[in-house]
Amino acid sequence: MVKNLRNHIDFMGMFIDDVNTLVAKLLRDLRAEYNISKEQANVILMLENERAMTLTEITEKQGVNKAAVSRRIKKLIQSDLVEWDKTETHADQRLKYIKLTDKGQQFNSECKSIVSNIVSDMLSDLSEEQIEQARYVLEIIDHRLKNFNINNS
Repeated sequence: MVKNLRNHIDFMGMFIDDVNTLVAKLLRDLRAEYNISKEQANVILMLENERAMTLTEITEKQGVNKAAVSRRIKKLIQSDLVEWDKTETHADQRLKYIKLTDKGQQFNSECKSIVSNIVSDMLSDLSEEQIEQARYVLEIIDHRLKNFNINNS
């Protein structure tokens, strides 16, 4: 049982690496067109659905220091992909929020289209039941990821 579990864990690690590598390659030309790095693109993707985030939230999600995120945000602002959110909709007005511009939303839309096309091709020979089974398992894993407390590990 333990050896089999180790094989599954190893496979999941390789699978995640493969997905990340494929997405990076698929979006390379689009990032070049917008003149942004993979890390900057990641910030834009985090801000999807017009959800504003603070520098601290982005820093925590990217797992890097605040100075690195500040530099990314500065470049994205200069490229007109993100902007400071000046609306009064946030509970804590002391915090500064970053949101996508129309150009940033366009980048996200183009990313989704590219990824959607390749995923559709990859899944085209699978039955609806196989796709539903895979989604079910991935949703369980996703739920556990979101509820994982790093301090208890």
